[in-house]
Amino acid sequence: MNVRPTRQDDDEDFDDAPGTFGGMVAIIRHSHCSETTLVIKAVVFDMDGVLCHYRIEHRLALLASWSGRSPDAIHAAIWRSGFEDEAERGVISADDYLKGFGERMGYPLSAAQWVEARRVAIEPDLAVLALARQLSVDCPVGMFTNNPWLLKRHIAEVFPAVPGIFGPRAIFSAELGRRKPDPEAFRRLATRLEVAPDEMHYLDDDAAYVAGARQAGLSADRVGGAAAVRASLAVHGLGAGKHRG
Repeated sequence: MNVRPTRQDDDEDFDDAPGTFGGMVAIIRHSHCSETTLVIKAVVFDMDGVLCHYRIEHRLALLASWSGRSPDAIHAAIWRSGFEDEAERGVISADDYLKGFGERMGYPLSAAQWVEARRVAIEPDLAVLALARQLSVDCPVGMFTNNPWLLKRHIAEVFPAVPGIFGPRAIFSAELGRRKPDPEAFRRLATRLEVAPDEMHYLDDDAAYVAGARQAGLSADRVGGAAAVRASLAVHGLGAGKHRG
């Protein structure tokens, strides 16, 4: 599987503005309109592709070693069949998802094996996680990922940094009943985080998801790696240590 390269969107120009959380102000000048002022009350990170590198090929190889089926056959049965999309929308319970996952790959997969296969696909981006942790000192940070109920149940085993940094603000699409890039998913995310959509800054590696966030009224940037995350935060007047009173 190829991992899509990422880049920072460059269709807008931004100006910094100082502030403190509780009145965290980022002045953003768009090339197509006049200068506007936004109050950012939460910064939300995507998981796979931002907080970590997602190596699905590692996951598929392990699943194939257990089931005897090829990685491509497993990928087709789970990810190209619509099954995973349904699970990400929350219409399949965690237990039914695990059962259906095993049935589709032709192997009675246990929860422990599912967790192990999901964990080997994650390579944490330690630099981005450090930025999120530092930023959390000054303002609420969250995570929003397209993933099923089963991953929410086992996230502490799969990716322990997520509950460690984001706690209850680690949100899974299954909880919201909508998945990215649906703008309604982002509106429901804002409701869960108790902020208005335009009070949230969102970071994702997928251009379509960034577009969906912007359509819902969020400030959003496409990023990949710590340098891009740091730059996005900086141009929005955000960043570790910048907003302490």
